Amino acid sequence: MQGVKQADAIDTRTVFRVYAVMAGVTGVLVCFLGSTAFTRIAGSFIIAAACFAESLTRVDDPVAGRRALGWCAAGHSIVGQFLMHQGRAVWAESVVDWAAFLCGAILLLFIHFWRTTEGERIAPRSPLISLFGGRGASSPERLRSAYEEQIRQAAGQEERNRLARELHDSVKQQVFAIQTSAATAEVRFDTDPDGARQALAEVRGAARDAMTEMEVMLDQLQASPLENAGLIEALKRQCEALGSRTGARVNFGCDELPSSEDLPPGIHQAIFRVAQEALANVAKHARASVVKVYLSAPGGWVRLVVEDDGTGFQQKQIRRGMGIANMRARAKESGGFLDLATKPRG
Repeated sequence: MQGVKQADAIDTRTVFRVYAVMAGVTGVLVCFLGSTAFTRIAGSFIIAAACFAESLTRVDDPVAGRRALGWCAAGHSIVGQFLMHQGRAVWAESVVDWAAFLCGAILLLFIHFWRTTEGERIAPRSPLISLFGGRGASSPERLRSAYEEQIRQAAGQEERNRLARELHDSVKQQVFAIQTSAATAEVRFDTDPDGARQALAEVRGAARDAMTEMEVMLDQLQASPLENAGLIEALKRQCEALGSRTGARVNFGCDELPSSEDLPPGIHQAIFRVAQEALANVAKHARASVVKVYLSAPGGWVRLVVEDDGTGFQQKQIRRGMGIANMRARAKESGGFLDLATKPRG
């Protein structure tokens, strides 16, 4: 499903920052150019308003920022009313008209931004907003984005560590077995032809197992491991790799599944990743001799069952490295759930 890119939202802190700069400049000009003491006092109040607006740029909560916009709009409404009715007794009519116009314009802008910061998206960020340090997303959105990025990085690091362990525990050992059998064949080649042939057969078997392991690991390194092989073929490879790695008898079965068009997007990918994690746990912890993997579609659901006759474990002893949380999260994201049951030896 193709997403729609949205324009940046106005941050309330940007509004207050722009207002603080404009009000500060205006207040300084009024203080220095004012002809009466009262005018200069009014300028000092404008500078105070600019300082207050600058303090509001530190408000990270978008709800609190929006409330502040509402209060500022109410305050400028009161100032505008007093300017229109009392200002002419102090200043020239033209000065009052300009001041009232400026106050009204600021009031309208506050009301406009108060409405758009509810979550409504407006035009892309302008150079003025960028100049004053405006940000396109609210603080909660940035925190959520940073949190999700940390989760992705942690998951990537965990996956790299798991692949490194599998390379050491499986492929490296198989390559060592190939080296040992090849050396045995070389020694027996002239004196014991039958022994040499047996050693070469062991080389061929270890090479086949190493090839299977490498294919599985290449699938794991791909962003979308199901592109080259479908779900069923990819699961078969995982089962073959588990059998060659542990010596267990791995039985794979599958009923007819609904077509991809009838399933939610990404469901095959989620099933594969859950099965991958479950089989990795079997290889690492179960010490099983028989493993069963079965994929079915009862009543419109897609059901994956992974069973083994291993040692089992206590629910309270589930460790972080077993990937149970990852499997639950993937199942939940796809609208499903993870049912975990254990008992010793089956």
